[in-house]
Amino acid sequence: MAAVATASQQKSQSTWALAWRRFRKHKAAMFSLGVVIALVLMAIFAPWIAPYSPTAQPTGDNLADYYFQGPSRAHWLGTDELGRDVLSRIIYGARISLLVGFVAAFAAALLGTTLGVIAGYYSGRPLRFYMGPLAKATGGWSPWPFAVWRVVSWLLLYTLLFLAADLAWTLSGANVQALFSGTVTLNNLLSLLGLALVWGVILLIGIWGLFGQGKLDLDVVISRFMDFMLTIPELPLLLVLSALLRDTQGVVGQWAQGVFGESASVFIIITIIVLFGWIGTGRLIRGAVLSLREQEFTTAAQALGAGEARIMFRHLVPNTLAPLIVNATLAIGGAILTEAALSFLGFGIQPPVATWGNMLTKAQEYIFTAPWLALAPGFMIFLTVLAFNYLGDGLRDALDPRSRL
Repeated sequence: MAAVATASQQKSQSTWALAWRRFRKHKAAMFSLGVVIALVLMAIFAPWIAPYSPTAQPTGDNLADYYFQGPSRAHWLGTDELGRDVLSRIIYGARISLLVGFVAAFAAALLGTTLGVIAGYYSGRPLRFYMGPLAKATGGWSPWPFAVWRVVSWLLLYTLLFLAADLAWTLSGANVQALFSGTVTLNNLLSLLGLALVWGVILLIGIWGLFGQGKLDLDVVISRFMDFMLTIPELPLLLVLSALLRDTQGVVGQWAQGVFGESASVFIIITIIVLFGWIGTGRLIRGAVLSLREQEFTTAAQALGAGEARIMFRHLVPNTLAPLIVNATLAIGGAILTEAALSFLGFGIQPPVATWGNMLTKAQEYIFTAPWLALAPGFMIFLTVLAFNYLGDGLRDALDPRSRL
């Protein structure tokens, strides 16, 4: 038994050792790995590396002499419109960009993996999600839990229907009054037509709620939701969501300000990126699980009595790690670029917090008089995104057994 375990461990180690040897042959990926490590170290040790505070402004007489200074021995990358050291803001900006990139990519990968594996595993296996109180008791339910479920679900359904009917009645009151008073307009007629449709749907659901039982294919629901999200123009919606969530008068904005303080904009940007960043991971994992669930090891686990959750997250998800790692690496670069774009447009992380994106916001006004303000953050965004893309490309070749590296 110990010999079998040792052989299995050696095989596992040799697989990752082989992937590392293949990765080392990808020169661009190795150089990118060095760049990423250097950026991470720069972000971690920013307080000791940066020559000045990123928010420090000059004091004293002749303050105008400190503004828009070109690169010099005192300020290697010059100063900005407020006299702040550009190099220090670049170094501290790496903290925000990498934090947003890593956290957003990890959260999006976690959400996408969970929904993707559920959609792939339950594809073609619909679940019973409701049985009316007058429907036949089928499916092997035990008497007491089944009876409780039917009563609770019935009460919940008719509570929702009552609320919908009350809202529809309130909305239809003014239109009905206009109809009988002779002052009806086209908008009143269209509103009444829509409300009649709503009432019809409520009636049908009410009848089905007494006798009905249905099945729900989780794959259809999740996949169609992903397709719907892909049809939405991402950037305009990102701008709208950013403006709404940053509103200090709103519930989310007040909560974020109270919990995160000045870093609330960082949390909001990460949340917005995750809302759209999980879709690619979800589609990727769903496709992989559709193939893996039909293989012999999944059938063996089912025969041994393993639960569905154990099969999904203990047997299927580990076999999707290779494409998941590659996709997450590429997603880091995409998240950094998205944060930079939102901050550049003024809807992202707000000053005085230094990010490469919001440094470009003011730099565009002085592109001809002080070009160093735009070159430094622009080059850092370019270098970081390019490094993560090449790193993901190298990981893809190293983890792909069909690669010739």
